[in-house]
Amino acid sequence: MNKLRPLLFAGILITLFSCEKEYSLENSGNLGSDQIVGIDCRISKIVYTDTATNTGLGSLATIINSLDIVTRITRFDSLSNTIEFIATPVHVNDTVYINPDEYFIVDINKRIVKLHGLVDPTDPFSLQFDVFYQYNATGYLVAKNYFLTTAPTILFYQVTYTYSGGNLTHMSGTDITTGDLVTDADMNYFTNIIPKRYMYIFPDEKAYPHYNQFYNFGTRNYNAIRDIKVRNYDPGNVVRDSTVSTFSSYIMSRDSYVLSVQMGGDDQQSIPAQAGKLSFSYSCK
Repeated sequence: MNKLRPLLFAGILITLFSCEKEYSLENSGNLGSDQIVGIDCRISKIVYTDTATNTGLGSLATIINSLDIVTRITRFDSLSNTIEFIATPVHVNDTVYINPDEYFIVDINKRIVKLHGLVDPTDPFSLQFDVFYQYNATGYLVAKNYFLTTAPTILFYQVTYTYSGGNLTHMSGTDITTGDLVTDADMNYFTNIIPKRYMYIFPDEKAYPHYNQFYNFGTRNYNAIRDIKVRNYDPGNVVRDSTVSTFSSYIMSRDSYVLSVQMGGDDQQSIPAQAGKLSFSYSCK
């Protein structure tokens, strides 16, 4: 959200895991193993490892209680042995407080439909904004609409998502006040890999990426991600920089959960893990 923070200012002017299962990744082959993860499982931990040295770089993990509620999210830096990020969400009816000043709203299906946030989360008196999540009839997230809380009828930033074959293939983030692109992205997928409850891919999410994998943001991609290219723009739709990541060497459980994948190329801010080998643990109901 580095690029988005200035837009917010401009807009005003106009570790324990419940039922967690850890699995050995010492299986041969890229598309299958003898492992069984379970029924109705979801990602609870992502460990990222340097592929050249096999050194652990860090992890993103959650604690999920017996009611299938996320109670803690932690990102750990293994190299410095420090916690980089920690959140202890509090669930009250349809509201998930990620801290005393910011929260998500969920619908009857526990799907995220609104975010109330701060331009500067370290300052409770900073500008507040609201994001409304729009889903289509088949449950895919198709737009995020941003409003300043002080101007709730004026849309100032919008992210749109385009799907093909059940997969998110394009994303665009637009400054509505100027019509300029802020960011966009293109994604490709492996048509022969159909994973269960795999990672959400929302390339625009730079401010709250730690929550992406542990909450319900609608229907997930049908196939496994193969590559992502994200572009960031200066005013006038001039490309400022880009990040490209590739995914390969998928190792799957026998019941079609991803056990590990090689993420090459650049880090992606929307995926809170460093490029390398990503290994997954799951929490099952």
